Amino acid sequence: MIICPQCGEPIRIDPDSSVCKAGHKFSVINGILDLLPDSNDSNVLHEEEHWDKVAEKGEMKIVPNEYISERLVDDYNNAFKEGIENAWKGTYPKHVNIADIGCGTGSAVTYLHNLDFHKVDYIGIDVSIKIMKMRSKEDNKRPDNWNIRFIKASANKAIFEDNSLDIVFSASALHHLELGTVIKWVSRSLKPNGLLILHEPNSNNLFAKIGRKLVHDFHTKGERPLLPEQIKNLAYDHNLTLIHEKGLHYFTGSLQYLVGLLELPNPIAFCAYHASKFIDALVTTPSRNYSFVQVYKKSKRRSAYA
Repeated sequence: MIICPQCGEPIRIDPDSSVCKAGHKFSVINGILDLLPDSNDSNVLHEEEHWDKVAEKGEMKIVPNEYISERLVDDYNNAFKEGIENAWKGTYPKHVNIADIGCGTGSAVTYLHNLDFHKVDYIGIDVSIKIMKMRSKEDNKRPDNWNIRFIKASANKAIFEDNSLDIVFSASALHHLELGTVIKWVSRSLKPNGLLILHEPNSNNLFAKIGRKLVHDFHTKGERPLLPEQIKNLAYDHNLTLIHEKGLHYFTGSLQYLVGLLELPNPIAFCAYHASKFIDALVTTPSRNYSFVQVYKKSKRRSAYA
């Protein structure tokens, strides 16, 4: 399933080192295959440095309020599940291959592990080995039916064989990447009826803009915040049909950080959350919300949304 980013030949992964059919060799560091041994890409190096520092600190400068954050995660879980059910009509493949772009500690594991998959081969890709190693702290949450592997790689280059993936997942990572390049290889790597599932912060939302200006942990130098239409148009050109789209947390998305910054007690967080949900309900348009979820299905048909 994994191909060499230099020549496109399949890679044989061994415990200590790996080699592709053309002879390119790659190290395995703490169980993580390193496909970026000598990168001189300044954006990749900056991203790696940034997320290595986040991993070393163990948390962002502003930690979201736990009460509100847990409820927002539930909203994302429900949006992803609804999108998958809309796309596959409840008939999930028994054996699912998942690639997680900009995986961090394993975003897809966090959001999709409760779905009705019989067996999952999961590959998380990220530029920071330190971030991926943090997954070991959560091994008690590892689903029994998930085979989990991490790879150090840039999602700006294809590393998966054509027609090999059932799901490509991305949580708040696409705006750090070359969107057109990523969408192109994602479409090629997905099997027929395979899904691209994504969540992105919205570049139009005022509260998201303020957060990105004030909190450096939330952004990197080369990022390009996105709008739903940007992804939609590129996906359309590569035979990816939009099946599900939802805007989330117009005000509550930023409120979780404000309440966390002020260290407000849970009773106040409870009241603030439910008040903000009322505001959220007034703004449903994905292009105006704090963030949006989209689910695309690989298809020859053109999307009615495009």
